[in-house]
Amino acid sequence: MKKTLFALLAILAIAMIACTAPTEKTGMDNKDKTMEPSESDSAPNEPPTTTQSEPETGREPPKPAGPLPSERHETVTQPAVKVETPTEMNPALRDLLKKADEKVKSLQYLFGGSETGNLFLNTYYIKQDRMKIRLYQEDYYVRDGYYDTIYVSEAIGCCEVQSRCKSHNVDNTNKDFEVDVSTLKVPKTPYQWLKEIPATAEILGPQTINDRSVTQIKYKNAAGEEFVQWIDQTYGVPHKIEHMVGDTKITYQFNDMKFNQLKDADFDPVCD
Repeated sequence: MKKTLFALLAILAIAMIACTAPTEKTGMDNKDKTMEPSESDSAPNEPPTTTQSEPETGREPPKPAGPLPSERHETVTQPAVKVETPTEMNPALRDLLKKADEKVKSLQYLFGGSETGNLFLNTYYIKQDRMKIRLYQEDYYVRDGYYDTIYVSEAIGCCEVQSRCKSHNVDNTNKDFEVDVSTLKVPKTPYQWLKEIPATAEILGPQTINDRSVTQIKYKNAAGEEFVQWIDQTYGVPHKIEHMVGDTKITYQFNDMKFNQLKDADFDPVCD
């Protein structure tokens, strides 16, 4: 009886050992798997780790061969516009102006315009490089030290109009007066105006001024100021000039022109 009971207990113990052994092993396996993190259990928000190589000391990183696409700008080159300035004067105008050198031997005129209040006072006489000026004087009394004519080239003043120069107690006709010609305000002569006409001058057309046929021309100087001249068609000298300074018009005019009537002796001072 005892042997039988002991045998049953032994069989029961073996059976219990057989049932419990795999369970404990499985638990250990699960525990081990829980303790060891797998690649799939890694945190999803962690960025993957990348390894950057450090540049070698003393060497610069390579540069791009050209500008990046975002830095490229297309440049459109516009063709240059060439403005040609005439180098030769209009042949018709050139031939007109040549007449002053070819035909004019002497010139006499009254000058007036903006700077004289449009009054024509002094008379100018010109022959080659010699000039004399007959001064206008509205005081008809004879005065000591008075002269009415200036010989510019000789810097001498003379009194030549007898009614203005001589009275019962004053006689200026035989006296010469030294004149400082540097203080004289001599207006530009018609010859000097001609020399300022550029090759770009344009012909506007024929007109009449002071009963003479003239050709009207216009041009601009280097400062961009506009000028208009009225050129004598026979002798090639201007009778009138208009000069625009902003909105202001300045006028220079030569009236009572006489051509080729003066002699060399007319420029010798009579009081010398």
